[in-house]
Parts: sequence; structure tokens; C-alpha cells
Amino acid sequence: MKVIEFIHAHQEDETDKCECIIYPDGSVDEALPSHINKLIEITGRDSSWLHAQMSKGMEPLFWLVEFSGCLAVWQTRVVSPAKPAQVQLDALEELRDGALLAPRYLMEKADEQYVESVRAAKEEK
Repeated sequence: MKVIEFIHAHQEDETDKCECIIYPDGSVDEALPSHINKLIEITGRDSSWLHAQMSKGMEPLFWLVEFSGCLAVWQTRVVSPAKPAQVQLDALEELRDGALLAPRYLMEKADEQYVESVRAAKEEK
């Protein structure tokens, strides 16, 4: 859905009003049943294959956002691939302007170890 549709659907929510996924094209979707499960669904891959690709000690959330290219969003936190698309950053601003995202949210990005791990996994396909 478009960001404005998400904002209208969640403006009246008392809690968890900004738990969503932002796709590389800037569209937004509910993070149901959870961010990690939604990201696994988006990849179209089996979760055991995905976990086998990650190096020991890697956080699945960071690996999955890098692999999918999606942003995982909560009201006060965003986990992003190393290089988010401008339309994704624009969507974040729309969420912030719509009062669903905190003015000073924490932005965390996947680092180079995740970029390299995902690159290797995509080459293995």
C-alpha cells in the first residue's frame, strides 16, 4: 500500500502504530506476524536456507533487510539495508510527518559484513 494509506489506517492506533516494512519501491506493508517472518516471506526463500547463509553471530534482522532491500520500521527504530533507496527514505519522512514515526527515531544500517554475506548468498542461488 502507499504510505498515505498506511497512515490513514493507523492514525488512531494506540500502540504499535508504525510497525511496518518499506519495500525498495517505497510501498508499505504490515509487519505481520513479525518483522522477521514478513521479511522471510518477502524473500521467497526457505527460512532454513536463509539461516544457513548467515555467518555465526549475525543478527537475522540485519541480514534479511540487506537481502530483501526492505526497511524494518517501528515507531522509534528503523533497520535499513546499507544503502536504502531514496523512495524508502521519502516514505520514512512521510511516516514521520504523519506522526507515526518518532521525530528522533534510531536508524540502524546493515554494515559491510552483512553486505558481503548477502552478496555471497545471492551469487550461490
